[in-house]
Amino acid sequence: DVMGCINNGNMPLKQLAPLLYKIFGVDSKDCYRFYTDIKRRKNESRTYFIDRMQEKLNERMLRDEELERMRK
Repeated sequence: DVMGCINNGNMPLKQLAPLLYKIFGVDSKDCYRFYTDIKRRKNESRTYFIDRMQEKLNERMLRDEELERMRK
C-alpha cells in the first residue's frame, strides 16, 4: 500500500485485496477494476465511502469528547 500502513507497504495488492473484500463484504475477482471504476467517477468525491467513514469517525470522536467534558 502507498502509505505503508499494512506490513510496512510490503503486501502486494493481489494479496491484500481478498482480505479487504472479506472485511467489507465485497465480491470481486479483479482488484484493479475497482481502482479503475473509482478513478472514472466524475462526482464531487471519487472516494465517497472512505470520506463517509472519516466523517462518521470524526463525529463519534466529537460526541465522545463532549460526553467526557460533561462528566467533569
